[in-house]
Amino acid sequence: MPETKKQKFSIVIPCVNEEDYIGNCLDSIIQQDYDKELIEVVIVDGISTDKTTDIVKEYQKKHSGIKLYSNPEKRTPVSLNIGIKKSAGDVVIILGAHTRLDSEFIKLNNKYLIEKDVKVTGGTQKNVGNGFMQQLIGLVMEMPFGMASAQYRWSRKEQFVDTVVYAAYKKELFDEVGLFEENFTIAEDAEINWRIRNAGHKIFYSPKIKSYYYPRNSIKRFLKQMFRYGILRVNVLKKHFNSLKLIHLIPSAFVLAILGLAVAGFFNPLLFKFLLILLGAHILSGFIAAMIKTFSGKLLYLPAIPLLLLFMHIAWGLGFLIGAVLPKSDKW
Repeated sequence: MPETKKQKFSIVIPCVNEEDYIGNCLDSIIQQDYDKELIEVVIVDGISTDKTTDIVKEYQKKHSGIKLYSNPEKRTPVSLNIGIKKSAGDVVIILGAHTRLDSEFIKLNNKYLIEKDVKVTGGTQKNVGNGFMQQLIGLVMEMPFGMASAQYRWSRKEQFVDTVVYAAYKKELFDEVGLFEENFTIAEDAEINWRIRNAGHKIFYSPKIKSYYYPRNSIKRFLKQMFRYGILRVNVLKKHFNSLKLIHLIPSAFVLAILGLAVAGFFNPLLFKFLLILLGAHILSGFIAAMIKTFSGKLLYLPAIPLLLLFMHIAWGLGFLIGAVLPKSDKW
């Protein structure tokens, strides 16, 4: 079988204050099992106030393929578009600074882009953490019960999907469907992937394409992230209503049921019992899902998983509801 043609890859990394992670991210790119001359890294910094840019500049002294630009607007989609415009590759990978890449990440994206004759590929995200809390959050984020719509977090089946994490895009796609949405507070990756699918292109997912992500390291930051995700998702639906799926409505319906039963319970105490049944059913479902997900080495996390799943769904659903009624805001 002939060797797969090697394309040039540009890896675009938007970042702000990532001194704890950017070095590991860059190391994983440098260690790719791929021709180093065919990899460039385009970092767009949102005016970091820590040592992020100093670290990047040290890497630049040793690696000529690393470029650094600034984004005074400090918004992720603006950084992504700056990076895409500055990139010189045939393929653009959108990457987060909290991420490490498997050594075959680029090689496998290159392989599947060509073999499947598609313009977008991507893979699975495995969560890693330092300490109990970060590892707990990582476990929850990989559970189908927790993130049902994000198949890339848990699916082990190669398939065509709606979205992938850290996608590899043929650069020509951006000429066809446009760049990332800048003028709306939105889940920019989900929105552009919808435009790509709507233009008739398929997105191929393979669990063999692996990246490693460091999730939030506190419950408060994690729930704030989920709340924000809910707002951003509903904003995608405001722009593209026909991208709505039933699964997007379930967390918000759950939150409405909780609020409705809680208020109605003051007028009919019997309804408080239904509220407890509803919450208990969710916790029980979370416990069963946790039993399926965890194994002997991770049983320590089992008692906390059902509660974190409950709070995560409430945070996401509440964000969705608030996003549905409030105007866009740069806060999110």
